[in-house]
Amino acid sequence: MLELISFFNNNAWNKTKATFYSEIDNEGKVVSDKIFTVASSRLIYGLAYASQLEQPLLERAKNVAAYQKAHLIGKDDEGAFSYSYIENNKVEIPTQLDVWQQAYGLCGLSELYRQTKDPSLLVTIHELHDGFIGRFKDNENKGLWGDYKIGEGGISSSKSLQSLMYPLTAYMINLWEADRTNKEKYEHQIAENIELLYSIAWNEETQWVNVKFNDDWSVRKTSTGEYDFMVTPGHNFQLSALLLRTSKFDFLSDDNKEKYQELGKKILEITLEKNYLFADGKIENGFYSEVNPNMNEVLDKRKTWWQHAEAIIALSLYKEKYTVEQGLLENYFFDTFYDKEFGGEYFYVSEKDVPITTEHKGSIGKSTYHTIEMIRILNDF
Repeated sequence: MLELISFFNNNAWNKTKATFYSEIDNEGKVVSDKIFTVASSRLIYGLAYASQLEQPLLERAKNVAAYQKAHLIGKDDEGAFSYSYIENNKVEIPTQLDVWQQAYGLCGLSELYRQTKDPSLLVTIHELHDGFIGRFKDNENKGLWGDYKIGEGGISSSKSLQSLMYPLTAYMINLWEADRTNKEKYEHQIAENIELLYSIAWNEETQWVNVKFNDDWSVRKTSTGEYDFMVTPGHNFQLSALLLRTSKFDFLSDDNKEKYQELGKKILEITLEKNYLFADGKIENGFYSEVNPNMNEVLDKRKTWWQHAEAIIALSLYKEKYTVEQGLLENYFFDTFYDKEFGGEYFYVSEKDVPITTEHKGSIGKSTYHTIEMIRILNDF
């Protein structure tokens, strides 16, 4: 964890701006002066959590949060929102917002609040959260839109697995745990999204998650009746982990928690039985990145760091059954994705586990989050 943070501390920190550049190549070279909200927020998450090991990291997390507040958060008549990035000291004024960047804009601030309990930080968090719910919530069909047109509303055909799942895993559950005084602000949306996920996200026919939805939450299909999306094993594992985490949600009924956890276990069991996902059919060799759910055809044999982190989380939450598999996949993860020469971690490796060095180690969405979230859950849950 500390070595991953050191890659960014050593290569991406700008002392004058008191924050990190976001686009960093394989060897640690800064390739642009862009500062992305998601990358910065994920760094705040990592720094804040790791400050339990090295206290000075907390001050750096506070610096990055101060930069985010000063330069990457805007307001309009509908409330606060996150800009995507700043470049050459200018932000691009958006015409629409997406749920991924807006949810992850709250990721680091929520973890920083969990560590500091700073009331002034909570004011900013509440402003962003209220703006997020106000824009993305679908009051007619429930859940959240995936995209929002500023001044108009939710964008048709933008609903997805991610628009239900990411707001919860990115920040809302963590904020519910940290901000107990205001827990009711988050509980209704968490419960609503989880019930929708339980009802529509798992596809018994394909035994994959459904990724794209119509405006009424029916599953998107082509004119020929095929499912109109590709799938990643990582999203199977991520949904499984989220459902298993409901065991700690005291605002859900015991009956609901039981049914959610049973589905979470089922998804994990079925996914692990898909031997064609794993190199040579063995979990200790990692798994491929993308599949066509209509024919169970592997489309991309690269292996992705974040998907393996999500799989390890899911395995760890099903404690009594997959201890051996968890250990094997942990060994694979740390042996394969960590770069012992230049530091940091690779985004992809090839089918044969050769690092793909053309993919940046720092990018719009890659900094420290998925790995440190995994370590946190392994340590804390």
